[in-house]
Amino acid sequence: MSTFDTVIMCQLTVYKTNDMTKKITFASRLKAIRADKGVGVRELGRLISKTGQHISNIEKGIANPSAEVVVAIAKALSTDVDELLHLAGQVDPEVVDVIQASPSAIPSFLRSASNLTEAQWLEMAAYAKKLSDKD
Repeated sequence: MSTFDTVIMCQLTVYKTNDMTKKITFASRLKAIRADKGVGVRELGRLISKTGQHISNIEKGIANPSAEVVVAIAKALSTDVDELLHLAGQVDPEVVDVIQASPSAIPSFLRSASNLTEAQWLEMAAYAKKLSDKD
């Protein structure tokens, strides 16, 4: 997924439950994904070189994972990295690198695009992908 797609995903991550918008926490989403995949806390811990207790503490909201841990969890569970990073309040280190490479352009662009609709973000993402495919 491109950096631009990451920004778009962060803008669009909203879950609807019973006709009401409900924010999902990283902890609850992780627990649900892990349960859906049939992966235990100890097994997930082993997959990412952490303890099962650490995974349990993350799911209870006691521990806050770093961006690197969130990326490792997403890869281990074969799930959307950007969704989990967003829910954890983290930014992909790759995105941070892009922002740091253009420290005035990227934040300025994001501020100017802050009022775009979902349809406009999707259109912009498609255009950005088209531009990047030309390279």
